[in-house]
Amino acid sequence: FFNRQLASIARLNLPLSRGLKSLAKEVQDENFRAVIESVQKDLEQGVPLKDTLLKFPGSFPKLYIEILSAGEATGNLTTVLDQLAHYYETMDIVDNRLRTATVYPKFVGAFTALLVSYILLLAVPEFEKMFAVRGSLDSLPFLTRLVIAGSHFLQAWYVSVPIILIVIGGGWAAIRWFRNQSEIYDRFILRLPLFGTLFKSVILAKVCGTMGALLRNGVSMVESLNLTGRVSGNVAVKNVIEDMKRAVENGERMSAHCGKVDIFPETMVWKLQTAEDRGIIEEAFEELARQYEREVEFNSQRVASLLGPIMILFIAVTSGLVELMNEEELKGV
Repeated sequence: FFNRQLASIARLNLPLSRGLKSLAKEVQDENFRAVIESVQKDLEQGVPLKDTLLKFPGSFPKLYIEILSAGEATGNLTTVLDQLAHYYETMDIVDNRLRTATVYPKFVGAFTALLVSYILLLAVPEFEKMFAVRGSLDSLPFLTRLVIAGSHFLQAWYVSVPIILIVIGGGWAAIRWFRNQSEIYDRFILRLPLFGTLFKSVILAKVCGTMGALLRNGVSMVESLNLTGRVSGNVAVKNVIEDMKRAVENGERMSAHCGKVDIFPETMVWKLQTAEDRGIIEEAFEELARQYEREVEFNSQRVASLLGPIMILFIAVTSGLVELMNEEELKGV
């Protein structure tokens, strides 16, 4: 919304400071409204647009400012604002598709945890009483005795609840730390069955879309690689892009170094090498971005269609534990 409105103001050749003052009244978010008002006041005092935006890195990332300032310097502010609006809208669509694809397994996982808790806390104790009437619990199958032991553990809530919370909290903290620090983790998730292809297509869509937007608006190759590495969202990809940036600084071609790593697909490398030979590297990145955006859509739909049966099977197996115990009781009768 913000970029589209700014582009409209610039296209009509209206005063930007007065346009921001009017635009601030339509913004619902109070914090962002305060940012726009501050930018508007700075512009009225003659502060360059880039300098005033740099005061708010939380609202305007460096990537945004670099593209905007490049457009302002070349007199293409209207076109650049439209491109920025399209870029951020596309990235939002890509991220939303990834979140949508992962919501279902999270929901089913939470539902399964509640179902298992219900079984262990309420159903299993009743079965245990019936088994006790028959005789010794030691004669029960190992799986049944294991389920009963789990029930005893959960019923001792003063022991089980703190242990479970510590395990979940510690595990989550360890995963977050490992994810933020380790290239091994990020390479691992790119090789996950089912989800790995989706994660990789999301990252490649971001990388190609960002590089295309930056190069198209006159940002240098080195600075484009520097900014793209920051928004990739993957430590392994970020390290590869930083190596590419150093190679370009040393006089090597970007596409030549791109082919030395195993993260980028072979067809992507070939397209970039050929495009760089012909001087159309910006168009190549933009076309690749569109390609990987389509792949994100396809892969997210594929994940959703395959996860349904898998999760249903998982719930069925969990519920089957109760049925197994019921069969044991029926045999005793």
